This record gives sequence, structure tokens and C-alpha cells, in this order.
Amino acid sequence: MAARRSSSRDEHSSTTHADPARDRILAAALDLFSERSFDGATTRAIAERAGVTQPLLNYHFSSKDELWRAAVDGLFEALGESLRGRQEGLRGVDEPTTARLMIREFIWFSARNPQLHRIITQECKFDGPRMDHLVEHHIRPLYERTVSLLRSLSERGVIARIPAEHLYYVITGAGPSMFVLGPECRRLTGLEPTDDAVIEAHVEAVCTLIFGS
Repeated sequence: MAARRSSSRDEHSSTTHADPARDRILAAALDLFSERSFDGATTRAIAERAGVTQPLLNYHFSSKDELWRAAVDGLFEALGESLRGRQEGLRGVDEPTTARLMIREFIWFSARNPQLHRIITQECKFDGPRMDHLVEHHIRPLYERTVSLLRSLSERGVIARIPAEHLYYVITGAGPSMFVLGPECRRLTGLEPTDDAVIEAHVEAVCTLIFGS
């Protein structure tokens, strides 16, 4: 079993800002935007979830859109820090091993922060300026790096010769799905998707699909 990991989102929020109230607002915003969508989440509900007053929320964030962007940008920044930290520790390691460990890191982060993919899914329903922000500022760079690596592995015969664009969605779909669909997972399987052993088993299942046993 893998050692227990703390949430990268929590680590990021605890070191980036000195104001705990602001951090609670951002955490509550991520939860409610992922649960109810941008339109369904109100700043009043976010303030209540964070345990702060509406005026204090307004002091930190002048609009719901500003709050959404700050929350989403912070979460993607935490993902980037998680992936960069893993990659820096893999200098000199061969490409297939690096790819496998980077996928593991991505899925572990997704398990600890299911809000990320829930928010992406919510915004795909509307296909508007917030989706533009997600893609151009955050998702496209990750997509391009991942597809480039998958193409290299495919050309070398390390993984199946499946178009990298499709493999990208296999990884980013299958990887987070058990955690994004946590309530369904609990009802169908009896598994607890926040347990380390369950996360590790899912990580290994996805890696086996991509790389073989």
C-alpha cells in the first residue's frame, strides 16, 4: 500500500496565503462550484460553507467570477506543483518509468481533489468563457505535454499504437472517474474511494491498462 498522502490542495493553500479565512473561502468555493456548478453556487452559500460573513467574502473577492477564477487557478497551480515536484525527482530516469510515475501522481492528485474534474465537467456543459479559461490557461499545456509523451512511447512500442489524443482521454477519464463519481462508487462497489488502498489499486489498474503488467 502506498504511504498516505495529504491533499495537494490543502498543502498549497496552507503555504501560499497567510489569511486562513481566504483559504476557507477558496476551499468552500471549490466544493460548491463542483457540486452545484457556477450558476448554482451562490456567494452566500460559499460564505456559509466557509464559516465567514458575506462582507468578508466580498472583501476578498469582488465578484463570483473572480472567486471562481481564484479557486480554479489555485487548484490547477497545486496540480502543476505536484507534477513538477514528481518530475524533478525523476531526472535521469527512463521515459517509460517517468511516464508511469507521472500518471500515478496525476491520479493520486485527482483522488485527493475530485473537485478539479467535477468543475471541468460542469463547465463543459456550458462551453463558455469559463471553459475557455480552463483550456487556454490550464488544460491545453497539460494536454500538449501528455500527448507528446504518449506519442513518443507509442512510436517506441512501449504502449499500444493508439492515437495519443484518445489515450489522453482514457487516462484523464478512467484515472479520476472512481473519485469524481464517489457516491456511485460507494453504492455499486462498497469501496470507499478516499481510502489509500482503494486509490492505489485504481492507480495500478489504470497503469496496467496503459503499460501492461
